[in-house]
Amino acid sequence: MGDHPSYQASRTGASSSFFVLTLAGLMIVEAIRDGGFWKPDALVVTLVALTFLAVLLAGQTRNRQNWTMVASFSLLALWWLVRAALAGTPSSFLPLGASTLGFTVAFVTVRPLTRTQREVAGLGVAALGGVGALVGFAGLTWRWYPMAMPAQHLWRLSTTLTYADAAGAFLAMSLLVALAGGPRPWIARASVCLCAGGLLATQSRGALVAFVVACALVPWRQYVLFLVPLAAGIALGVAAVATSPSSGSVAWLGVATLGAIGISLAWVPAPRKWQWRRRHVVLLAVLALGVLGATGLLVHSEIALRSLAPSDQDRAVEWSAAWHQFESNPLIGVGPDRLLHFYAADGTTAHFVHNEYLQILADGGLVGVALLLFAGTALVRMVRRVDTLSLCAVGALVCLAVAGAFDFDWHFSFLGLLGGWVAGLATRTVAPRREVR
Repeated sequence: MGDHPSYQASRTGASSSFFVLTLAGLMIVEAIRDGGFWKPDALVVTLVALTFLAVLLAGQTRNRQNWTMVASFSLLALWWLVRAALAGTPSSFLPLGASTLGFTVAFVTVRPLTRTQREVAGLGVAALGGVGALVGFAGLTWRWYPMAMPAQHLWRLSTTLTYADAAGAFLAMSLLVALAGGPRPWIARASVCLCAGGLLATQSRGALVAFVVACALVPWRQYVLFLVPLAAGIALGVAAVATSPSSGSVAWLGVATLGAIGISLAWVPAPRKWQWRRRHVVLLAVLALGVLGATGLLVHSEIALRSLAPSDQDRAVEWSAAWHQFESNPLIGVGPDRLLHFYAADGTTAHFVHNEYLQILADGGLVGVALLLFAGTALVRMVRRVDTLSLCAVGALVCLAVAGAFDFDWHFSFLGLLGGWVAGLATRTVAPRREVR
């Protein structure tokens, strides 16, 4: 009986569910524990990833593209470890090396899922973002450090990741996936509202740029479908920004959060196919410009504080210092996360470049960049935009890639796991019936 095909399929399905659920649990734990940024948590991700990869790859068929992708990311992680060892600091492999392995194992785990399982997995990402944003808004309401943190005299939403810019990347990716909908529409609608508001409340310029770039990949009809949750979330985010200079608790922001969720759940548009005409587009464009203008007038002081933040000058000198590090050893780099020395308004040293591409160039040299390009090319060749979920997942993947140019988001093991998860949703072993025309 143990050799019967139905028995083998059942056992394979149970094994797959075990890995997916375990990985989901690990993501939640790492999200709670500061995004898995610190070395002990990153070490746990590394050990789990290596164990899962050994088991999962042993049970999978020899798919050339799949193995090329896994090999490329594994080589990048291996080079990071070798370079750390050669620099005399093996522990500096963490956390970026752990994030790279986490990305790989999440991809291998999620990619073989069936269509129904993929929808549930996508909805899980949306729900995780919604819960994270809700915790962040609680932090903003009661000025609960570090779920919300003061910077440039403004309180910014930082969630359990305890870093506003990384929280912005997390919520932007979750928002993009939430726009795909899913088997529980009310969860998607609430998550779209909370993630949109939370993204604005982080006041992360890099995350906002990454989202704007990636949102072009989401089908237009999804924005129409989620127009009410998006509008409610934007209004909530603007309210959070407007109250960010206040040092005391803002009780009415909590009420506004519940109100925005309520509006998102109660106001559901009638299911009909909307025929867009030129006057509708013009009217929508005028309305959008009016909203942007009113928002600018309302929070112009806060925007000015963020736009003229001293961190801009710090980033410039950090990038310059990283380039000098690269020039000192262009082939193999100086080793992971070497301290940067410079002169700037806010200090003279930094641990990270705030640009992951430049970080890998300086620390891993041309070898590291070549391996990164190899891994990125292998992943791009596997992306398949076959339905709404895969389109939104590709958007989330692009969002993570763009966000890496503005901060050290890839150093968060949680974001590595999340990136691999959406990468798995953006690729398919067997393409389903096409839904996108």
